[in-house]
Amino acid sequence: MADGGSAGVTAQSALFIRLAFVPTPSLVSGIARLVSDFCKTGLSDLDITTRFHMAAHELTENIAKYSTTSRASLEIELSEHGGKRLLTMRTKNHAAPDRLVEVERRLKELQSAPDPIQLYDRLIEETAPLEGVSGLGLARIRAEGLDFNYQIEGDELTLIVQEPLPGPALSGAH
Repeated sequence: MADGGSAGVTAQSALFIRLAFVPTPSLVSGIARLVSDFCKTGLSDLDITTRFHMAAHELTENIAKYSTTSRASLEIELSEHGGKRLLTMRTKNHAAPDRLVEVERRLKELQSAPDPIQLYDRLIEETAPLEGVSGLGLARIRAEGLDFNYQIEGDELTLIVQEPLPGPALSGAH
C-alpha cells in the first residue's frame, strides 16, 4: 500500500480501490468485473486486464468457498515505484487452520515451480478424476504469468498478485 514514504520508499497511487465484502458465491463475477473495469480505466493493455479479471475471479471464488468469517477484502492499486508502474491486487480473508496449511503448501509449490504451465497441466490431470474439487485457481494465476506472494498471520490469509507494467511513468499521480 502506498503510504507516501515509509522506509524510504516513495509510491504514488494513480488509482486505488478497497472493497470489503461478505464472501458469497453470488459476488464472485461482479467483483471480477469491477477489477476488469478498474484495469480498463487505468491501463490500455487488454492482456493484463484479462489476466487480472481471471485472477480476481479465482481469488474471490476461493474466498467464497473457504472463508470462515463474514468479512473479506480485495484491494487493487495502480502505482508508481521509482519510476516504474505496478498493478497490485491484494485479497484478505480468514480460513480454517487445516485449509491454511494446504494453501501454503500449494503456494510454496507454485512459487518454486520452474515451469508454472507444466505444473498447471499436471494439476489438471491429477484433479480431473476428483469430484467437486479442483484447487486449480492459484495454479492458473501463476500459469498466466502473474507474480504472486502471500502472508499468513494467525488465521488470516493475504494473497498479493502483481504485474510490472510497461510504458511511461504515471501521468497525473500525486
